[in-house]
Amino acid sequence: MSWSKESESAEGFLTLHIPSKYGYLRIVRQSVLDTCVRAGLSEFDAAQLEMAVDESCSNIIEHSYGGEDAANKGGPETGIHINLFHTKDRVVAEIFDHGKGFDFEEFQATDPEEYLDSENDRGLGMYIIRKFVDDASYERGGPNGNRLRLVKKI
Repeated sequence: MSWSKESESAEGFLTLHIPSKYGYLRIVRQSVLDTCVRAGLSEFDAAQLEMAVDESCSNIIEHSYGGEDAANKGGPETGIHINLFHTKDRVVAEIFDHGKGFDFEEFQATDPEEYLDSENDRGLGMYIIRKFVDDASYERGGPNGNRLRLVKKI
């Protein structure tokens, strides 16, 4: 998995490759928090990035791969690859998968007020991803698979 051009000036970086199992997300969350601490991000901002990355990985397991059981029948190519790094002014998480992907720009996030009025117990993932980071971009079917890039400014 390649690093982005921006990562060449990174003051710290970490790469993770995990199976598509919810139990591994604890490692991802802790790695995000550790990267944020090293970068000097506030506790509040670090928690927001942690939640956005966790939601992203959960969505990959559930929607891109069709659930934990389906994903892990596909072998290592159904894993999740995460690059974490920070520069002097931002923390970046790049999340890669080889699932079916989706149209990020067209996907409408659930409004929290509508969510509270509904009977749903899930569905705020895209809202969290879009609102808790300063920049989110998505590339479907690139040379390294699908890539979601999340940026939190310091």
